[in-house]
Amino acid sequence: MRHDLEVTAVVISYNSEERIAEAIEAHERALAHIPAEILIVDNASTDRTIEVADSHLTMGRVVANSDNLGYGKAANLAFQQARGRRTIILNDDARLSRDAVDRLLEVMNNDPRIALAGPRIVDEDGEQMPSARLRYPGLAEEGGLIVDALNRVNTNYTYPVGGTDPQDVAWLVGACIMGDTQILLDTGGFNPAFFLYAEDIDLCRRMTELGHRVVTVPDAVCVHTGSVSTGAAFTSDARMTRRSDAREIFYRIWYGRPTRALIHARRAIGLKHQPWRVKYHVPKILRDGGSLADGRFPPPLEQVSADGD
Repeated sequence: MRHDLEVTAVVISYNSEERIAEAIEAHERALAHIPAEILIVDNASTDRTIEVADSHLTMGRVVANSDNLGYGKAANLAFQQARGRRTIILNDDARLSRDAVDRLLEVMNNDPRIALAGPRIVDEDGEQMPSARLRYPGLAEEGGLIVDALNRVNTNYTYPVGGTDPQDVAWLVGACIMGDTQILLDTGGFNPAFFLYAEDIDLCRRMTELGHRVVTVPDAVCVHTGSVSTGAAFTSDARMTRRSDAREIFYRIWYGRPTRALIHARRAIGLKHQPWRVKYHVPKILRDGGSLADGRFPPPLEQVSADGD
């Protein structure tokens, strides 16, 4: 199968019955002017997500998984079937605009070194949401958080750029990312070690390690509600545990044992979310699950046709 379209938009859905129709309509409007397709990859929803998606989708298809594969593995299935030269990965509560698609395409087409490009993400009121970071999770980020606390600022969560020019960043928030489809295939897509959370951080770091660029594009804007699927599925403490579990996998892939112990020691300290912090992080100072560095670079993904050939 060749990449004979301009864009494949991939929406990962899970119990998205109430919002999937709106997402499809928004994306079809945004992509109507270019050769494009939309793949809805459903992670074994127990509501009517698949039926609603089937009834609204006119420029793509639904990929219905019999099990919940998690975000990254579901996206990898779409990468393998994507016909677009570029693939946009989207949460089911993210909304693209035509202008955002065109701007991201322009940026990527102007520089073949760019593997991933992300928009500026805002909420439904236009307020800035987390979109990109200048530091990976680790000692540099923890040191920055300490400096922020002392200076009573919050630079770690401030969007890192103004103006319109693309800027290189450490990682992009996975709610909306445009990627070069062939590079995604060649580099193994999302690392299957991750089920939910931090797969976007790991992908961006791997791309940078392999010599590709990861950029944020401030004048391409995506509207994102945020935490809709996970908010319905998990309590606040459960989401926090899942995020921390995912980041621990990231630490075990990219850092040695002494660094991981120092990270957990720092994470155990803090006034918020106690005593959860101590209960979660202190045991990992003494012992975690061991290195995952051997899985740092997954094997390439094989391209397949829509019918699995």
